[in-house]
Amino acid sequence: MKNIIFDLGAVLLQWDPQKIVGDFTADTTEQALLLAEAFGHSDWQDMDRGMLSEVDFIARLSQRCPVFSSTRLEHLLQQVRDSLLPIARTEALLHRAHAGSKRLYCLSNMSVENYAYLKDKLAFFERFDGIVISGHEQMAKPDSAIFTLLLERFSLSPRETVFIDDLAANVEAARDLGIRSIQFEQTDTCYADIEALLTTHT
Repeated sequence: MKNIIFDLGAVLLQWDPQKIVGDFTADTTEQALLLAEAFGHSDWQDMDRGMLSEVDFIARLSQRCPVFSSTRLEHLLQQVRDSLLPIARTEALLHRAHAGSKRLYCLSNMSVENYAYLKDKLAFFERFDGIVISGHEQMAKPDSAIFTLLLERFSLSPRETVFIDDLAANVEAARDLGIRSIQFEQTDTCYADIEALLTTHT
């Protein structure tokens, strides 16, 4: 494989909404509310697609859930950003792939604001030959259009490309386009499968 496309959340970066809300509030009712009305709401997906600003997301969530002030919700979103820490084992794998002359790409569903915060903070972004963020493109995985955009923008052949993502729907969408795909888990088996690709030239 010549090209490897990495997802960010739960692949290269920690992503655990349950832990985020648990760290944010000890009140289990508030935790459940945030999981449903923030992370589980269509507004979160719209923010990822760049269709809803962070300011508007906060205003709408505060309207739906008056128990949360705008100030508290601003703190929540900062806590989200602070929680997006590199997964060391995957980051090491990314660096090995770069050293092995693989071409590396990033395809992530992420808001414009979160990406802006992370891109200058995390050095591994420099390893990518190309980056596609849903918030910039107004489209998101698993829509086939965002995969096609990445392939065409960087002139990638699906048969020479592997895609790594934690969500089954995204993996299936990539496979439908002929991209070899791995549903990521933080297991020895999954890392071994990815490591094997680093030595594959076809």
